Amino acid sequence: MGLGKTIQGLALLLLRKNDGPALVVAPTSVCENWEREALRFAPVLNILRISAQTGQAPEDYKKERESIIKGAKKGDMIVTNYSLLQIEQEHFTDKKFATIILDEAQAIKNADTGRTRTAFNLVGDFRVAMTGTPIENHLGEFWSIFNFINPGFLGTKQEFEQRYANADKQTRQSLKNLIRPFLLRRTKSEVLKELPPKTEIQLDVELTKEETALYETVR
Repeated sequence: MGLGKTIQGLALLLLRKNDGPALVVAPTSVCENWEREALRFAPVLNILRISAQTGQAPEDYKKERESIIKGAKKGDMIVTNYSLLQIEQEHFTDKKFATIILDEAQAIKNADTGRTRTAFNLVGDFRVAMTGTPIENHLGEFWSIFNFINPGFLGTKQEFEQRYANADKQTRQSLKNLIRPFLLRRTKSEVLKELPPKTEIQLDVELTKEETALYETVR
C-alpha cells in the first residue's frame, strides 16, 4: 500500500491513450480511487464507470453498460469491478482494448473461477497486473496471474505445477530468471522518505454478555 501503483498505471494509460480504449478492473472499494486519481493526475482521460446502479430497470442498465463498452474509443478509460467484469463478460471479451490493467490482481489467483476465465479471454494489446500479494497460498496462484499478462509463457497450469510446485532451489531460481524481465517492483524502502510517520491506534472493546457467552462456548 502507498507505493504509487495507481499513479504508475495512469502514466501508462496516458502514454497509450491514442492507441485505443483502456480497461481498468479493480475491487469495488478501489474503483473510486482510480476515478479520483485520474481526475487529479490524468484529466485528459475520459472516465467511463461501469458500476451497479439502483433505481433503474435491469434491462435498461444492461443496455447502457453494453453501449458504454462497445462505444469506448481512444482516450476512454473504462473502470469497473471484478463482479461486473464477469456479469458483462460477453461484451468485455468482444471488445479490443489497447491497455488492460487489473488492480489487486490477486483477485484472479484461482484459475478455475469465472472471473479469472473472463480475464483470460479479454483482448488487449498491453496487459498489466498490479498486486502487492501475487502469492498468498501457493505458487499456482502466480501462474494464474502471469497467464493473464503473458498467456502460455509458463505453459499450462498442470505443466507449471509439475515443474515448480515442489521444485528445488535451482529450479525455482530458473523461474525467477525467466519472469524477471516482466516484473516491475517498487518496494517500501524506495518510497520510505515519502511515507508519513507510522500511526498506531489501540482500542479496547468489551464484549457484550451475548458475545462473551458465545466466545466462552467456542473456546
